Amino acid sequence: MERKVPLWNAMITVYAQNEYDKEAVDLFLEMYAVSGLNPNATTMSSIVPACVRCEAFSGKESIHAFVIKPSLEKNRYVQNALMDMYSRMGRTGISETIFNSMEGKDIVSWNTMITGYVISGRHDDALNLLYEMQRVEENKNTDSTGYDDERRVPLKPNTITLMTLLPSCAVLSALAKGKEIHAYATRHLLALDLAVGSALVDMYAKCGCLDLSRATFDQMHLKNVITWNVLIMAYGMHGRGEEALELFKNMVDEGRWNKELRPNEVTFIAIFAACSHSGMVDEGLNLFHTMKQQHGIEPAPDHYACVVYLLGRAGSVKRAYEIVKTMPSKFDKAGAWSSLLGACRLHQNVEIGEIAAHHLLQLEPDVASHYVILSNIYSSSGLWEKAMDIRRKMKEMGVRKEPGCSWIEFEDEVHKFLAGDMSHPQSEQLHEYLETLSERMKKEGYVPDTSCVLHNVDEDEKETLLCGHSEKLAMAFGLLNTRPGTTIRVAKNLSL
Repeated sequence: MERKVPLWNAMITVYAQNEYDKEAVDLFLEMYAVSGLNPNATTMSSIVPACVRCEAFSGKESIHAFVIKPSLEKNRYVQNALMDMYSRMGRTGISETIFNSMEGKDIVSWNTMITGYVISGRHDDALNLLYEMQRVEENKNTDSTGYDDERRVPLKPNTITLMTLLPSCAVLSALAKGKEIHAYATRHLLALDLAVGSALVDMYAKCGCLDLSRATFDQMHLKNVITWNVLIMAYGMHGRGEEALELFKNMVDEGRWNKELRPNEVTFIAIFAACSHSGMVDEGLNLFHTMKQQHGIEPAPDHYACVVYLLGRAGSVKRAYEIVKTMPSKFDKAGAWSSLLGACRLHQNVEIGEIAAHHLLQLEPDVASHYVILSNIYSSSGLWEKAMDIRRKMKEMGVRKEPGCSWIEFEDEVHKFLAGDMSHPQSEQLHEYLETLSERMKKEGYVPDTSCVLHNVDEDEKETLLCGHSEKLAMAFGLLNTRPGTTIRVAKNLSL
């Protein structure tokens, strides 16, 4: 039987849609190289996503050539697939170029670019693109570019748009924007969608509005395990471990009647985190030791890391170290060692901190935080030479610490601050305010903790360096620009 392009496309699409990506790629190459058939738009819009996911296919960019040769680069469906590919490869700039060159964009085009921004951490750009999308009209026509007709209909965000953007609101603590999206979702009956509802629960929790998070959860007619996990994590994040544990018990009860709601691996990560933030060590350990027997969940590396964090945060650094040593040899222990190193920084345990750091620098030599935390452990203990050696090694290895960055929302705009930043229009005023505030605090008895600032800097300069932290600049901005009594929400890219 002669195999024509539509038949090849059908088989490639079946493989790709079911994520048999290597099979899809192999079949595509057979179609082109062996059968001598040229791919069309349908072929390329199916094979590009498979190429992105297929680890065995290393030359991912080369697939772009198959688009250019038969002049498919102006086809909207192919352009959408290419945007997604480059975004997932971390090449957001190329995705932007394709997006901006498109003669007509559909909702998939906008969603793909928004998703690309979210994947690359450009959350403010993702939100800005939402507003741009709402100002633009969709243009569809039927010609070689793949448009359906010349009718113009308003672009409307759909469930994918909202569930993609709500995490950006959470990251930026952009509560006002999150509420706007919630209002839009309610007006257009999208808030009933399970994924959107779960994202709203998460957004409100991460913006500090636990009551709104719980209210949204209670209003949802349908919930899945993700929805329950999000709320358990929310209560834990806010230090309300007992409520989180009660929710966990309710979830277990619901799971007896509906197996789709039974706790999964992520549930236990959430409840362990809740126990950690509330000092509920015994409860957390009991869950850890019974999770396999009572719930059928085999402890994974992330669960061990959570328990190490639970013990370490509570001051039981040696017990935490013992937990790491009991991990199966086949497990990736980087997360557990990282939790242990953080505990050593908190409780200034140099001996175990050095052991944890030694393992981490072998497992993850390019992660800057490992060097920084070990250096801080040394600095806090007065071991200045060792601290300097670690900083020197970090520089020699070419490892750079990610700059601290904080965001605050004010009057429907997200303001961004970097450590030591002077680019904001109010920078001079903010630094003056922080200096004045520091003087007032010291008169009240406050003593700044400068133990982690290098010893070859005098005390006044150490305090000045501390005032330049990005979250302090954001907080100062909030205090100066909002009315007394206003809740100030600051988001940060690094853990406080």
